[in-house]
Amino acid sequence: MVKTVFLCRRRPDIDHRRYEELLLRGHVPLAIRHHPTMRRYVVNIVDRSHRDAPELDSIGELWFDALDDFHHRLYDSPEGADIIARDVAGFMGGADAYATTEHVQRRPPAAPRRGDATPAVKFVAAIRRSPALDHGQFVRHWLDRHVPLVLTDPLVIGYVNSVVDGALRGDPPAFDGFAELYFASPEDLATHVAMAGERYAAIRDDLSRFLGGAAAWQVTEYVQL
Repeated sequence: MVKTVFLCRRRPDIDHRRYEELLLRGHVPLAIRHHPTMRRYVVNIVDRSHRDAPELDSIGELWFDALDDFHHRLYDSPEGADIIARDVAGFMGGADAYATTEHVQRRPPAAPRRGDATPAVKFVAAIRRSPALDHGQFVRHWLDRHVPLVLTDPLVIGYVNSVVDGALRGDPPAFDGFAELYFASPEDLATHVAMAGERYAAIRDDLSRFLGGAAAWQVTEYVQL
């Protein structure tokens, strides 16, 4: 299964709250109705950007059986495609889009009902490889060596890696993967991100061996489908 990731920005004439309303209450039902090949759908509303990360308003995650379903069978009809296009134009200012392969390392907690906020604090990091590594070397180190270190932290209650296979369109910022980490509280997230003290020494030291840069956001996750 292919997972597509969209880093989304609002139109400049609306604020973040209005964007969130138009996305969750207006766009989501239309997307579910008119994207028949979509197998899963998650909307992450950005609550804050970490450090020097670019400002985003949401991160969309859509799953398909195959990439051709996205490129050639995304809509139920030409009329459905027009409905989606008109709706997106009303709130979306731009989006960077990626095709990825997902690796679930520790399954995150689920919301009681579809469409409700996931009962966890979610942290999404878009990461770039060290210039000393090619993409394949980065992926092997990330999945085989770094993931087991992260999983030793009991504060991480959910952990998902998405390896970037390529851009869906255009020439978006070059990321090699997306890491999604879930925590029980903002305090647990802050503790993990700070990585202070001996308990985080192995994780902290390993980052320098494969990571060249990252942009990260704290989000609220809504599983829609």
